[in-house]
Amino acid sequence: MDISPYFAKMIKTHDQVVVPGLGKFYKKRSEGFYDEETKTFYPPSTIIDFSAEYIHDDKLVQLISQDSGSSLTSAYAALDEYVRDLKSILKSSPVVLPEIGKLSLVDDKILLETITEPALNQSYFGLPSIDLDSSSFKGEDDAKYSLAQQALNTAVEDDEEDYTGKSNTVKIVLMVIFIGVLGALIALYYTKPEVYQNLANYFRKNKTTVPATPNTNGIDPNAVAKADSIYDTKDPDSIEAKLKAQGFEVEKVKDSTDVSVKANQLAKPDGFRHEIIIYFCKSEKEAEDKVKFFNNNGIPAHIVTDAGGVLIKISGATLYNQQEADQELERIQNEINPQAYDLKIKILNNKK
Repeated sequence: MDISPYFAKMIKTHDQVVVPGLGKFYKKRSEGFYDEETKTFYPPSTIIDFSAEYIHDDKLVQLISQDSGSSLTSAYAALDEYVRDLKSILKSSPVVLPEIGKLSLVDDKILLETITEPALNQSYFGLPSIDLDSSSFKGEDDAKYSLAQQALNTAVEDDEEDYTGKSNTVKIVLMVIFIGVLGALIALYYTKPEVYQNLANYFRKNKTTVPATPNTNGIDPNAVAKADSIYDTKDPDSIEAKLKAQGFEVEKVKDSTDVSVKANQLAKPDGFRHEIIIYFCKSEKEAEDKVKFFNNNGIPAHIVTDAGGVLIKISGATLYNQQEADQELERIQNEINPQAYDLKIKILNNKK
């Protein structure tokens, strides 16, 4: 199974890909520079680099598993086989990885000669290189413009200057009018205070105000008061008092706040321990490291010591009821690992 196309796919979406047993391919920024020989400025870009040092993760294995429709165990096996074959080939000849570059083995060290690939390497700014000897940089292209084009450019510049001048003139006129009105009001206040006062009163009278409406949430306060007074025995005009005066017995309305609360029933154990398996490991050391990784990321994972089988299984939760196990399994599949499953282990004498 050819695994190499997944490398470029992971780099495009995550800027890096960790290949367990081999190393890490990642995007590395390349600064802009000037080539003296060609007299060309090159903008910043990115290149694909390789490092044998990496922090283990399983994103590549999960991608292989999802795309190929195989289990995580099969994806691990295919990746291990690919890495073994790749290292074997590197001992005799370089290996070209699609869209990434050429791997070679020099003094027992794997080196990467990256290739120029727009989809992966030229992600900064989209700027072209600049040739200082080009006619466009020296301004010689201006001579190629037609007379009509030059006339059009001149007319556009004149129109912009004329528009700016008109805009400034309008602003000045509006400012003068505002200052004039403000000055007239101030003069009226000091010279004719009675006229100023009459004018102010006129505007106050014509200013409409909307009275605030109390928020009763759609309930008529009078209706509430009337409803509360129906069973007021101290009020001789209440319905209850009138009915009692005629010999009737009036049953009190039950208080709507008398609500019975039933205690939640705990789910009963079903005789099995349900371990929600989220990961497999081939060695105990790898399993311990993976548990630490999960715990550091807020996942209470642990190694299942009595699960059996060749691979070491890591559980993300332990339940003792089928319903609770199904709910937790659904959550873990949605949030952690879609390949997780419920491993049932029989409890002897109903003890763990």
